[in-house]
Amino acid sequence: MHDYVDKLIIIDKPGYNNVDIENLALNYVVDVDYIICCGDIDTSRFPKSKIIGNKDTGAVNDKYKLYKKLHKNFLMPDTYLVSSMDEADEIVQNYPDKRFITKPVNGSGGKNIKWFDARFEYDDKFLLQEFVDGNSVSTSFLAYPDHSTTMVTSSDQIIAPRGLDKSDFSYCGNITPCINHIDKLENISQKIARMYKLVGSNGVDFIIKDNKAYVIEVNPRIQGTFECVENSYNMNMAQAHIDACSGVEVQMNPVSSFCVKLIVFSQKKACYDLRNIDCVHDLCDMNYVYDVGDPIATLVVSDKILENAMSRTRSLQNLIYNSSF
Repeated sequence: MHDYVDKLIIIDKPGYNNVDIENLALNYVVDVDYIICCGDIDTSRFPKSKIIGNKDTGAVNDKYKLYKKLHKNFLMPDTYLVSSMDEADEIVQNYPDKRFITKPVNGSGGKNIKWFDARFEYDDKFLLQEFVDGNSVSTSFLAYPDHSTTMVTSSDQIIAPRGLDKSDFSYCGNITPCINHIDKLENISQKIARMYKLVGSNGVDFIIKDNKAYVIEVNPRIQGTFECVENSYNMNMAQAHIDACSGVEVQMNPVSSFCVKLIVFSQKKACYDLRNIDCVHDLCDMNYVYDVGDPIATLVVSDKILENAMSRTRSLQNLIYNSSF
């Protein structure tokens, strides 16, 4: 990253959140020509004239507003906005044949999503959502000001691999392209893009069960799959996003390779020496002490054969764990 930017600012403190990032970024708004928002950032805090992409994402980032608008047109898990665990427990008792999870109204990356437990308490309103047991798949597409779209790819999401001391629902990476792509995902993504008048790079998260596609979330921004897309299709996603927002049609390249992105989380309190390990990104200082569950680094591995990419990713993950001191 240092090779491609004029100024790289890193928040080096535990427990930071999107508000911390927004507050820091606001210090530089006057100095930049344009802004590309990534993550579930509150775009209303930034000058709309400078944003390249969706300028008002509140109705999409609010998961209950999203559910209320989409569930009559698309298959979605039953979702309830509740104020207390007592209220949630009453709903759960009415559906003894279903499992439920709780999740924040706003959030990303699977953070703070938990199995329903009546003993737990939220400080604010939260969502109680039916759990659909299936494969996590996401789409990536480019939307234009005239409401047309270019489908980029679909990808398998890696959600909390076994052995990690993380929430069962934490986002840990992607695999592109998705081998068992379902055509209906493209159709649903296009309809949602038009409903919200999205522009630029966007995505939709699905759960696929029994060949049915459940809409889970809409990501009105460049997604975490961008490294995989760039490697699999030999393209620049930042440029594609800018072109799409400007109404310039992006021509997709054929697939050149499979790509696996895996965020590796620490299983103990330790430092890690990653200097001689290939394909690692998002590094901290070698003497940084990671707590259990902290992300150590991101692996991005490409190969023309999917099994080779996955096998090498697992080997590199083991090298990372063995480099602890």
